[in-house]
Order: sequence, then C-alpha cells, then structure tokens
Amino acid sequence: MSSRHLDDEYDREEAEAIAAALYLTPDELNEIEYAIHEIANDDGLVYGYGVEIKEGAPQYILDKLARLPRRGHLVLIHLHGYACDADQEQMEIARTTVYKVKLYNIATDEVVISRRMATQEGAAKMGGWTIEGTGHVVDVTDLEPGEEWTPRDFDPIKI
Repeated sequence: MSSRHLDDEYDREEAEAIAAALYLTPDELNEIEYAIHEIANDDGLVYGYGVEIKEGAPQYILDKLARLPRRGHLVLIHLHGYACDADQEQMEIARTTVYKVKLYNIATDEVVISRRMATQEGAAKMGGWTIEGTGHVVDVTDLEPGEEWTPRDFDPIKI
C-alpha cells in the first residue's frame, strides 16, 4: 500500500471517528465545514477535542449537535479510550475515581452535597470530603480541565 493510500485510509478512519463522536453519519459530516481543536493541560496531554462548526451548516445538523456538551463555541467530543501526548503518540487515557462530596456552607452553617463529583484530592481542594460508597471510575477526560472534579451535575451513570 502506498503512502498516499495510507494517508487516505487514515483520513477516512479519522472522519468516521469524528462523525461517530458527533452522532452524525459520515455523509452528514461531509456537509459541514469544521475545525478540530485539541484541549490539553499545561503538560501537553490532550484530554479531549472540541469541534468548531463553521457558518453555513444545515439547520438539521445544528439541531443534532445542540444536545452535545459544549465549551464556549466548541462541541466537545471524546475519541473514546485514547488521548495524545505532546508528541502525538497514542496512549490509553487514565482513569480515576470520583465521589460525591460534602461541603460545609459557612453562610448557612450547613453541610451540603456538591453538584460536582471529585477525586479525594479534589474534594480536599474544594474544602470538603468524599462520601464513602459513592465512587465511580471515570476517564480523566470527564474532569474539568486542569482540575480534580467534574462539571456541575455530572452523571457517571449516563457515560
């Protein structure tokens, strides 16, 4: 197989993975203009990708994408099971355990349950503590960028 055929095969597989992550068919993906942006930490570990949809996309495709998680104008996707380091070598994504977290609310003098889940280290950073028996193993890509906790109202059951 020639180098060009390998490149074409790689491009096709990449497009299929992006389409699947966006819950689109490859034909629907071909109907839109988009750009992929890496979401990385300070060490260069890519833990997620954001897809920027350019103007002119058909409304029915925008409607399909509306239910997906976003960060600003980027539609967040996970190319499940992999991330790339700064040298673009594939490696397995690390997993971690997150827990429900109790926090003391000084304003109301009450203990409340956080809307975020966190690792034990994250709970300590938040000034709280984990609730025993509530742990769920998740990909580190499910955590907020650079943090030890999940987005608000994270549901590990729906992953």
